[in-house]
Amino acid sequence: MAVTRLGKRDIFRWQTCRLLLSCLVFLAPAARAATPIDRHHAAWTARDGAPTMVMTMAQTSDGWLWLGGPNGLFRFDGARFERYADPAAPLPANSVSILSAQADGDLWIGYRFGGASRLTHGRLRNYDERDGLPKNTGLWGIQPDAGGRMWAATAIGMYQLDGERWHAAGAAWSLPAGKYETLMRDRHGVLWAQGESGVYTLAPGAARFARLPVDSGVGVPIQVVDGSVWSWDALHNRLNRLSAPEHGVRPRAWKLHGEVNTLLFDRAGELWVGRRDGVEYHTAQGVARTGPPQGLSGGAVGALLEDREGDIWASTATGIDRFRRQRVSKVSMPDNPGEQTLVADDDGGVWAGRFHVSRPGHGAPPLKALWPRSPVALDNPVNYAYRDRAGVLWSGAYNGLWRTDGAGSARVPLPDGVGGGTQFNAIVMDRAGGLWASIASRGLFRLGPDGAWQKQDGRGGLPDEAARSMAVSDGQELWIGYQRGRLMRQSADGWRGYGPAEGVRLGVVMALLPAGGRVWAGGENGLALLRGERFSAVTGGDGQAFEGITSIVELDNGDLWLNAVSGLFRIAAAEVAKLTAAADYRVRYERLDGLDGLDGTAPLLLPAPSLARAADGQLWVTTTTGVFRFDPAARNAPQPAPPVQIRKIGPPGQARPALAGMRLAPGTTTLQLDYTAVALAMPERIRFRYRLDGVDAQWQEAGRRRAAYYNNLGAGDYRFRVQASNEDGDWPAEAGTLDFSIAPTVVQTWWFRGVCALAALAICWAAYRLRLRRLIAQLAGRMEERVNERERIARELHDTLLQSIQGLILRVHAAATRLPEPEPARALIEQALEHADDVLHEGRDRVRGLRNHDADEQTLAAALTEAAAHLRATAEAPLLSLVVAGPVHALHPAIQQEILSIACEAIANAYRHAGASAINAQLRYGARELRVIIRDNGVGIPPAVLATGGRRDHWGMPGMRERARRIKAKLTVCGAAGGGTEWLLVLPGAIAYRAGPRRSWLRRAAPA
Repeated sequence: MAVTRLGKRDIFRWQTCRLLLSCLVFLAPAARAATPIDRHHAAWTARDGAPTMVMTMAQTSDGWLWLGGPNGLFRFDGARFERYADPAAPLPANSVSILSAQADGDLWIGYRFGGASRLTHGRLRNYDERDGLPKNTGLWGIQPDAGGRMWAATAIGMYQLDGERWHAAGAAWSLPAGKYETLMRDRHGVLWAQGESGVYTLAPGAARFARLPVDSGVGVPIQVVDGSVWSWDALHNRLNRLSAPEHGVRPRAWKLHGEVNTLLFDRAGELWVGRRDGVEYHTAQGVARTGPPQGLSGGAVGALLEDREGDIWASTATGIDRFRRQRVSKVSMPDNPGEQTLVADDDGGVWAGRFHVSRPGHGAPPLKALWPRSPVALDNPVNYAYRDRAGVLWSGAYNGLWRTDGAGSARVPLPDGVGGGTQFNAIVMDRAGGLWASIASRGLFRLGPDGAWQKQDGRGGLPDEAARSMAVSDGQELWIGYQRGRLMRQSADGWRGYGPAEGVRLGVVMALLPAGGRVWAGGENGLALLRGERFSAVTGGDGQAFEGITSIVELDNGDLWLNAVSGLFRIAAAEVAKLTAAADYRVRYERLDGLDGLDGTAPLLLPAPSLARAADGQLWVTTTTGVFRFDPAARNAPQPAPPVQIRKIGPPGQARPALAGMRLAPGTTTLQLDYTAVALAMPERIRFRYRLDGVDAQWQEAGRRRAAYYNNLGAGDYRFRVQASNEDGDWPAEAGTLDFSIAPTVVQTWWFRGVCALAALAICWAAYRLRLRRLIAQLAGRMEERVNERERIARELHDTLLQSIQGLILRVHAAATRLPEPEPARALIEQALEHADDVLHEGRDRVRGLRNHDADEQTLAAALTEAAAHLRATAEAPLLSLVVAGPVHALHPAIQQEILSIACEAIANAYRHAGASAINAQLRYGARELRVIIRDNGVGIPPAVLATGGRRDHWGMPGMRERARRIKAKLTVCGAAGGGTEWLLVLPGAIAYRAGPRRSWLRRAAPA
C-alpha cells in the first residue's frame, strides 16, 4: 500500500480554502465523462455522523479507522463514527495534520499548529516545545526508520526522538534546515523524506541521509507494488520515478495530468487519484471515475487510504467514502434493464434478451442485437428463452416467437388464433423433437417436426390451462409446473400428477430442475425436493424459506444456485448431500445481495430464465435493475470473526467506559452495555449475540444492534459476554467478557438482610407465642368449664340424689327398728341398709372426685405413687420406681387428672398383661414441656396390637390417646415382643403448668 497527499505546509492554506469552496462542485456538471468505479461504494456524510474536511487517515493494528482534520480526531468501526474525547487525557489541539499508525499498535498524531501525541492502548502522551519540538510549527510527517527511531517532518526541519525527547536533525544527519512535508518508509526499511530542497533517503544502518539528484523533483515519495518509488511533483504537475522496479520488471507508464489533491497506489499496483471533483481509478483497462453525481459524499478529495482488507477509503469535504471489491459486476445493457432472459452459448457468452453478449476479451463484438429493435417499445422485451439440444435458440417475445441459429434469427409463425402481444411463460423441447410453448391466456401448445401447432390443454390428463414452467430431465422426461402448486410429469406410461397432497405447496411453480438424479421445484412459496413420490420443502438453518424462486442452476461441483425474490442463494453440495440424507435437515446457505454488488432482486415470474451458467463457469443473473455476472468459484476466504470490544456500561444515558472489575453505584437496576466489533469491509453482515450470566439462560440474538439493555437487576457480581459473527454468520469459540458488580443499597446489604431475617424470626416467635397463649387460654377456659361443670354435678348429686338416699335410709332404718328382733324381715332390711350405706359412701367418693382439688392436694408424683399402690394387686407384684427431674410445677387440676389417668392405664397394663418384674416412672419438668415416661420390662406389646392401636373390644389404649389429644399432648408407645414397653407423654409446659414460670433468655436457651 502506498498513499500520499500533496505538499502540506505550503498548500494547506489554499487546500483548506478549496475544501470550503468544494460545494460548488455539486452545482456544476461533471467535467469528465467516465465509467463509474466498478466497486461497491458506500458513503457517509455528517448526517450519518461522519466528520467533514478530513485531511489524514490511518488504520491501527486493532482495525480502527482513524480520521483527522481541522475538526479534531475521530475513529470508525465500520458502523459508527465517534470523536476521540478522553476527559482524563484530552488532545492538546483539534487541528490534526497527520496520523501515522505503527505495527505495535501506537497511533502518532501531528498537529497543524505544533506538537505531537502518541496514543498507546488508550493512554495519551503529548509532546510539545518542552519536549524539544519547535513551538507553533506544524508537524506534517511522522515515521520510524529501520532501527525504530521516530522522525518528524516540520516546517523548519527534521526532528528525531531520542528516548522521550526530540532533537533537531541537522548537519550531523546531512539534512539541511528548511521545510519537510512528507515521510515514507519503503518495504526495505529505507526512510524517504521530502523537503523543499529535495528528496532524502536514510538506508537501514546508515548514519546520514543521502540526497537524490536535483532533477528528481520535490514531490511526495510513493512506493509502487513493483518496488519502484515515484514522486508526485505538485509544483510541476507530474510524476517522477525515483528508483527502478525490482527484479528488472518493466516500469509502468502513468499518464496523469491536471490538478491532483492526493494519490494512492493500491496493493495491486493500480493508481487512485483524488481530485476536486471526485476519485479516479487508473487501471490497464482505462480510467473510472466516481464523483458527487455518482454518489460520492462530496467534492475536494482530501485523503486516500487502503485498509488491511484492500478497501479504498476517500475523504471529501463533506464526508467519507469506501470502495470495496465486489464479487458481482454489472453488465451494461442498451435497453430495458432487468428484462433480459439469459441463455448461455458455447463460448462463455450469453444471449440476454434480444442481444448476444460475448465473453470479455473473446474478440467478438461485446454486444450484438439478434433482430432489429421494434419502434413499439413493448414488442422488444423477451419473456422466455430456451436453447434446444441442437443449439437453436428459441426466444418468446411480445412481438412473436424467434428462432436463432447460425444463419441468423427468424420469426416463427404462431398457432392459429394467437396474434401479436403474446406472453410466453415457458418453452421446452421434448424427446421427440416437439417444441412445447406455454402462452399466457392462450394455453399450452406443441410445435411438431412437421411445423404444425397442436394445443395440449386438457389432453392426456393435462390441466386445461397455460403452464408456468417446463423442463426436461436427463432421461428426457417432461415436467410441467402450474399455478396452485400443481406439477405434471410425462413418462413412457403417461402423465403423473403431483399436488399439495404430494407435498407441492409452492403456490405458482416458476422453476424446475430435473437433473442429476434429483428433481427441484421452486415457486412463490419456496423450494421443494422430490423424495420418492413426494416433495418435501427445503428450509434454511435460520428459517429462510427461499421464496419467489424464478430460476435454479446446479453447477458441476454440485452447488445449487437459486435466483429468488428474496435473494440470490447458494446451497453448497455438502449441504445438498445432508438434505438428501435427512428430509428435516435445515441447510446452511450463502446469500448474495447489494453488498456483493448484486442490486435488485429476481424479477417476479418473467423474464425467465433469470440465471444461467456460461461455458467459462461464470454465472449470469438478471435482477430488477439489470444483468450481472460473477465467478461462483471466486469466493472470499472465510474471515475470522472480529474480536468484540465492550465499550461502555451504565444506566441508559449515563454510560461510562467499561473497565474489568468495575463496581456500579448502589441502586443500579437498569443497565446499558455498548459493544462493538471493528469490521470495515462488511459491517452490515456482522451479527451479535450476548448473555448476562445469572440472568440470561441462553444467548440473546441482537442482530446488528451494538447495545444490550437490562432491567430489574439486583446487587451482586455479574459477567457479561458478547460474540460477533463473521461475514458468513459463523460464531467464534471465544467471547468478549466484562466482569462487573453492582454495589448493594442499605436494604441489599447482608447485615440488613440478617437484621430483617432476625426481625422476621422474632415476629414469627411473637406470633407463635401469641397463638400459644390463645390456645392455652382457650384450653384453660375449657378446663375451667369442665371443672365447674364437675363441681355443679357434684353439688347436684350431693344436694339431691345423695340427700334423698340419706333420707330414704333413715326412714327405712326407723321402720326397721319397730320390728321385733327375731323377725326375719328385720334382718333383711338391715342387710339392705348396710348395702345402701355402701352405695352412699361410693356416691360421696364420686362427688369428691368430681369436685376441684385444693392447692394443698397431692402433687402428680404423690398421686401417681398412691394410684400405683392401689393397682398393685399382690405383694409379689413389683413396686413402682418413680424418678422426678427438674423443678416441680403445680399442674392445672384437670390436666393433672388426665395425665394421671393416662399414666395409671399404662401402669395397670404393666401389672395385668406384661408380667413385668420392674416398672419405672419418670416425671421430667422442663422449661418448655412436661415429659411423663412409664417403662416396664415385661413381655411387650405385640406388633399387630401396636399397628392397630389396641386389641379388639379393649378400650384402654384408644382411651389413652383420646385423653392425650384432649389436652394437646403427644403420646407415643414403643416396644416389641419380649422387649418391654415404654410410654412417653409430652405436654407443652405452657398448657400443663398452672402458672407458667418466667424464664430468662439463658434459661430459654438451656435444653428442656
